[in-house]
Amino acid sequence: MKQFKKLLALTLSLAMALPMASCGNNSAPGNVGGSSANQPGSTSGVSSSNGTQSSYPNGTISFIVPYAAGDGLDTSTRAMLENADFPVSTLVENISGGSGTIGLQDAFGRDPDGYTVAILSNGPTIAQPLLNDTLTYTLEDWEILTFTTAPVLSVLGCTSSKDIKNSDDMKAFLESDEQFTVGVPSMSGFGYVSASAMFDQMNIMDHVTWVSYDGAPALYQAYLSGEIDFAVFDDNFAAQYAQAGDDITIGVVINDVRSQYFPDVAAAGEWGIEGLGANIGFKAAAVKKGTPADVCAYLTEKINAAVVSEGYQKWCEDNFFGVLSTEDIYTGEEAMSMLLALRETNRTVLTAAGLL
Repeated sequence: MKQFKKLLALTLSLAMALPMASCGNNSAPGNVGGSSANQPGSTSGVSSSNGTQSSYPNGTISFIVPYAAGDGLDTSTRAMLENADFPVSTLVENISGGSGTIGLQDAFGRDPDGYTVAILSNGPTIAQPLLNDTLTYTLEDWEILTFTTAPVLSVLGCTSSKDIKNSDDMKAFLESDEQFTVGVPSMSGFGYVSASAMFDQMNIMDHVTWVSYDGAPALYQAYLSGEIDFAVFDDNFAAQYAQAGDDITIGVVINDVRSQYFPDVAAAGEWGIEGLGANIGFKAAAVKKGTPADVCAYLTEKINAAVVSEGYQKWCEDNFFGVLSTEDIYTGEEAMSMLLALRETNRTVLTAAGLL
């Protein structure tokens, strides 16, 4: 993941000036993790600007997951909190519906006091505010604290009908004049946006027939049955399928860098396709803008300590969520930079598709 973070830092370094709000003093990566509330030098509360001890936290901190229990966003959040060291109770609230927007609107409607942490992901944070102007929030209305898992990359899986064995075969096919079908879990989701960005740069969008399925499991079954020529998967889920012994062939990683799960598969950036580094699937902890800076710093420290803990790293490794080490941790500013770039990719793709 270090290579990925370094490349993103260069890619995003920045043509965009970010309006960082009151939580801008996130812990730097070198200061993340290590101390717990029971160790010398750690704090169970936050210090205010005049050096006095604040009463925060003195009540339950709710983590709003905008999807049902069992979703990847839910399971990773629960695993992270099992390895967190908060001196108060934490609660995961699953508030699903509206493609994730109902839960985020609920979280956004609460006071910016540090007792509500929203867990953000691509659809309800990036795509839906572009598609739905009735939402009460936009990306800029959140203070990003940190990513809670390593970023996910999209990969293009090919069925046996095309006799594609490797990245060279995939490139040759895509550069031919053949028509083909591509399955995605959603027509506004991460997979569709990333693949469209790649196909657009290759000038082959008119070769593609898109087929949308109701989520990744349905897409995977269609891929196995040969209903479609190609399928866009998250790299971590594709790795699970491959480890289970299923017949899955990955032809390209839709990013500037290779996937940690498929190190022998070329990235689209190696084909000369530029600007795909912002195409990531993410899970991030955030609070409503206006939350006091000292509270944000406290939450960031506690969550980052959980993210780099041995227990959570083992869980991420076992469940194919990707491990973030202390050196890999993204600051809030870095994360927001990436998400702003990701939103512009979404805007371009969704506009071209006639959805905006």
